[in-house]
Amino acid sequence: MILVAGVGYSDLRDLSFGPRLVDRMRELSWPEQVEIHDLSYGPMAVVQWLEDLPGRFHEAIFAGAVERGRTPGTLWRYPWVAPLLDTDAIQARVAEAVTGVIGLDNLLIIAGYFGVLPARTSVVELEPTFLEWGDELSADAAKGVGEALDWIRRTVEETVARPGNGRPNVDVTGSTFH
Repeated sequence: MILVAGVGYSDLRDLSFGPRLVDRMRELSWPEQVEIHDLSYGPMAVVQWLEDLPGRFHEAIFAGAVERGRTPGTLWRYPWVAPLLDTDAIQARVAEAVTGVIGLDNLLIIAGYFGVLPARTSVVELEPTFLEWGDELSADAAKGVGEALDWIRRTVEETVARPGNGRPNVDVTGSTFH
C-alpha cells in the first residue's frame, strides 16, 4: 500500500496546503493500492495509528506547507531523510506535539524516531505565501495543489505499474519541483 497524506492547519491560508491537497485527491479515483489520509492531528496519534498497521505501507508521500525562507509559492519534493537529532531535541518535538502543534516536520521527525515510516518516504512541501487566518489559499498555493497532485498521480501510477509489488525507487528529479 501507498500512503498519501496531507498535514497542516485547516484555516491558516497557505498552511492549509496539505489538507486542501487531500480534499482535492479525494475527489478523484485512485488505484486500490493507495490510501489517502489527512494526518493533520497530533503526531503521537499518527505514530500510534501507524504502529497499529505494521508493514501496511511500503511507501508514503507526505504533503504540507513549511516556512523555510525560500521563494513563496515554491514547491519542493524530496525523499525524507531523518535529521540526526539528539534525544533532547526529539523530546522537545514530542513536547511541542503534545501541546497541539501540527506540522509536517514534527510529524516526520517523531514518526521517523519511532520507526513507523516506510523506508521510501517522500515529501511534497510548499513554501507558504500567506500565514494568517483564512480559508483561501494564495494563488501560488492553489497552483501548487494542482502541480503536487499531478506529481503524486504520476508517481503513484509509475509505482503501481512497476513489477515487484509496486515498490520502485521514487524519482525525485526532472520536474518543475525543486
